[in-house]
Amino acid sequence: MTMDKYRIMLISPGLSAERQAGALKDIANVLPTLGIGYIASVLEKNDFEVGILDCIGEPLGVEQVAERVTAFDPGIIGITATILTINAAYAIARRLKEYFPHMPVIIGGPQFSSNPAETIEKEIFDLGVIGEGEDTFLEISKAFRSGNFKADNIKGVAYKDNGNIKQTDPRSFITDMDSIPFPARHLYPPLSVYKPVPASYIRKPVGLMITSRGCPYQCIFCDRSVFGNRFRAHSPAYVVDEMKLLIDRFGAREIRFMDDTFTMDMDRVFELCEKMIKMGISVPWTCLTRVNRVTPELLRTMKKAGCWQVIYGLESGDDKMLERMKKGVTVRDNEKAVRMAKKAGLNVRATFVFGMPGETVDSIKRTVEFAKRVDLDVVNFFTVILYPGNELYGIAKKEGKILHSDYEHYTSLIDAEETKLHYIPEDMTERELKNSIVQAYRDYYLRPSFIFKQFLNIKNLEDIERYWSAFKSVVSLRKKH
Repeated sequence: MTMDKYRIMLISPGLSAERQAGALKDIANVLPTLGIGYIASVLEKNDFEVGILDCIGEPLGVEQVAERVTAFDPGIIGITATILTINAAYAIARRLKEYFPHMPVIIGGPQFSSNPAETIEKEIFDLGVIGEGEDTFLEISKAFRSGNFKADNIKGVAYKDNGNIKQTDPRSFITDMDSIPFPARHLYPPLSVYKPVPASYIRKPVGLMITSRGCPYQCIFCDRSVFGNRFRAHSPAYVVDEMKLLIDRFGAREIRFMDDTFTMDMDRVFELCEKMIKMGISVPWTCLTRVNRVTPELLRTMKKAGCWQVIYGLESGDDKMLERMKKGVTVRDNEKAVRMAKKAGLNVRATFVFGMPGETVDSIKRTVEFAKRVDLDVVNFFTVILYPGNELYGIAKKEGKILHSDYEHYTSLIDAEETKLHYIPEDMTERELKNSIVQAYRDYYLRPSFIFKQFLNIKNLEDIERYWSAFKSVVSLRKKH
């Protein structure tokens, strides 16, 4: 490492559209990983020189990553990983250790936070960060820079010492969210290289924002290992300032709020919308939320402030399945929220999860019929993923129902022939589950009434290209023989 500022390289491993979405690769989300951007901005604020390799936006092979790291000459390397990118993170770390055998290589992100022992046991990484990374990674970086690094002095980490896995006391969650600087987007590839799913944007490039952390709900299939259960949020003033920066400096023509539950604090969203209108922020935006955290007035206000689509995690059209999921809502609640959003003039996209314990061919059919009945604008049918550490994983493991732990086959959008499911509900076969999902997509999207509605929504050439790519992807889905 050169003798100027202490340098740190942060890496997000690549995730191809095919790896993420299988047969639906042409309509997959290819979006930046903001987590390392927040860590980078905190490090820069504390006089570190930081580089980011977002291999999702800039596809780089292992050798290319190693070459770029060599040229940057860092003192520390940090790698983030989800369950879909953990194997790529292993490959990168192994190669970097060959290039830099004495350089600290640190892992963080959802997959490590949910199951630190599994990763540390492999002896690929020197240290791992559990939970939110900003304060922990900063403390690690300062310790290495000063030459006084001792892992057991740092909260929120796991490591191996003399053959034993050790985990320090957990670090408290950040409560003053506005103390976190905006993510270091200047270190990423330009927004134009990313590819949002066609059904969730009307203008490109799309800028991503996370305005809150933590979810108090207890859905058994969710992973809350990084941000936890306590809801914490940026102030409306902070959010508006970040929106302006995204638009003015980085060229965003649309914004997508990636919060788990954007409208958790409804008063905050009312105030935020008022500030958007007052400041003349006119870009369209979308958000994810829950059906029991909206009101007609709130949805109308969001529409007035530029929201054009809400994304609800409806998950099922069967009350028994919703109860098993611990969603805390009913099919009637789901239907009511969809109709409220449509009455407010909003487009509604919904996600559904198939393959939970208790799922049957009939419950899947009921869900598809529900989706048709409420006339959703976009639907996504996912297979359930067992995230190590969440409640569903614990249930399946206790019952001996986890079929494999090959993360190369962990994907929520299936390829009926290639994907090797790691969990199958007791009353279904693998073939039945896969084929039910394929049939669900076909039944929903290939209806003449739905296709006709899309024709009426076409406004320009880009709309034609988006709808055509989506149509081709659905038509190409094949059942398992």
